[in-house]
Amino acid sequence: MTRSRIRRLRIADADFVCSVRASAAGVVPASVAFAAYAPGRRLRMRFSSAPAQGRLAGDAGLDHGSLRTADGRWINLHLPAVMQALVLAALGDGRGDDVERDGWRVLDAAALPVPAAAAP
Repeated sequence: MTRSRIRRLRIADADFVCSVRASAAGVVPASVAFAAYAPGRRLRMRFSSAPAQGRLAGDAGLDHGSLRTADGRWINLHLPAVMQALVLAALGDGRGDDVERDGWRVLDAAALPVPAAAAP
């Protein structure tokens, strides 16, 4: 997996260190992993590509950390507001720590920020 810079965020009264990594080239299905760590917390989720379902992650041509959802939305996992929404959704799912979650399910439950309107 390729490594990216870490981002430190204060979420739910804890200091989290978040990172986004893509699967190695040639791994099938391609995927992107999101991890968030805080004292006593280890949250991990994987977004695996499923082209037949319209879900893309880590495929050729996508920017690092970009996802395409089945409904055609583009999600940038590097945005602090997206990271925060994923962490809050994972904290609220009751599954605990040290479990790799299906990122798509977490994303479905997350309260993502509304994209800014494009300037004319």
